[in-house]
Amino acid sequence: MDDNGGIPSLKDGNQFIFKSVRYRAVRSGDVAGESLDVELSDAVAEFNIFEDLNKPYLTGSILIGDDTGLMDDIKIKGDERITLIIAKNPQIADGEPYFRLDFKVVSILRQEKTADRAQVISMNLISVHAYNNSIIKLSKSYTGRLEEIAFSILKNFLNVQITKSDKRYDSTQGSEQEPVKILIPYLSPLETVEWLTERATDRWGTPFFIWASIWGQNMSDTTTLRLGNFMAMVTNGITSAEERSGQDGQNDFIYSQVQTNIKAPEGYLGAMRIIKNIKFANVENTLKMIREGAVSSTISNIDAYTSQDISKLFSIDELLKSLNGGLSTGKILGTVYDQEDQLTLGDLTQPTAYWSARQRNTVTSYGTYATVNSIHDAIDESSLLNKVRPLSIRSALARNMLEIEVDGIGILEDELSVGDIIKVRFVTEDLSSTTLTGSNTERSGYYLIQNCRHIFNRERHDAVLMICKIAQADILNDNSMDRT
Repeated sequence: MDDNGGIPSLKDGNQFIFKSVRYRAVRSGDVAGESLDVELSDAVAEFNIFEDLNKPYLTGSILIGDDTGLMDDIKIKGDERITLIIAKNPQIADGEPYFRLDFKVVSILRQEKTADRAQVISMNLISVHAYNNSIIKLSKSYTGRLEEIAFSILKNFLNVQITKSDKRYDSTQGSEQEPVKILIPYLSPLETVEWLTERATDRWGTPFFIWASIWGQNMSDTTTLRLGNFMAMVTNGITSAEERSGQDGQNDFIYSQVQTNIKAPEGYLGAMRIIKNIKFANVENTLKMIREGAVSSTISNIDAYTSQDISKLFSIDELLKSLNGGLSTGKILGTVYDQEDQLTLGDLTQPTAYWSARQRNTVTSYGTYATVNSIHDAIDESSLLNKVRPLSIRSALARNMLEIEVDGIGILEDELSVGDIIKVRFVTEDLSSTTLTGSNTERSGYYLIQNCRHIFNRERHDAVLMICKIAQADILNDNSMDRT
């Protein structure tokens, strides 16, 4: 501890420890089925964990510095199991675990000899259930709601549970689609789950997500994936982000060199929500959205059994109105597209969102499964548009993507993960007086974490986040946040 009110400073060491890194496998030797069980925590130089909102599993990599010849002796085969336990540094707080994760080794990414009995090995990792998934192919029929079928498949074939937290999932309504009957054509369980999730929408027409989080296993052997529908994730996530933000936004994630310097003496707690680096790459690409039909497109469906022919124009303007309670300009996704933009072709001038840039055609056959719909049936205009709406949302999210780097202590202490919302403030500053002169209201707001790379090494834990702006925030744009 130091003299800063009992708050440990950066010189006191890392905020976490590798409590355990167990390397296990079954080997055939003198005794059939001989078990290999080695503790590698002292040899780990770096551990990377990758979370992705669009993937129902984690990936990772581990870098091992071996100067005893241990890794040569155990002979990596590419099927070993690695169990990682990250815990709080007992020098800072009680050393209870943050989380536990189980991985399978996929391959050796790099192996470099530095001496006769010394080497550096980098291995590629994947969640155990994703590894097991590769050997299973389903050829079955299911009847039920899309997400319920996904739950059943995950539980029965991969021993994976789904957490249906009200923070991310509207359990009172579920998916908009009626129960369906599907035939799975030799897909793996996770491929099937992704296929079902892509088809499901909530009552606003926004997409569902099933993803893996570092918090999904805790200290048990059972892996739990998270389920969320976009509108529940956004509305409840904004509330949670505002609660974490505190009075006058003192706990916002802030991009400001002044704040970095001010907070440095506060050690770990001061660094929790400081954005150290930021990258803007390929943002504000409206043309890409137009080409994908995410701004406006026409979708048509003809039913081979009933001869019903439905055609409907999709407009992002109408979708945004629905998300914002009927308001033409609202807070949610209000910055992803300039709704005032117009195009003139010939003698006609109209908003870009009403020029159809893409034609989609589908064919269905109502009655294939008697009174139960198939996964592709579109019985009215709303169900037809629900095939396009989630594609537009995903395109809009990709348009606003930023990469930020933060100290990992804020992620661990707040138990943040992909799918969560954070409040970010981009601050303009007077470097000579260490005064905050205002906020960039165009960039500041609520951001959805889409991807996260956790970098654990002997020095520190950093988190690189891919985030996308999903809503405006009431950000102070005055001098009330001045620091001198």
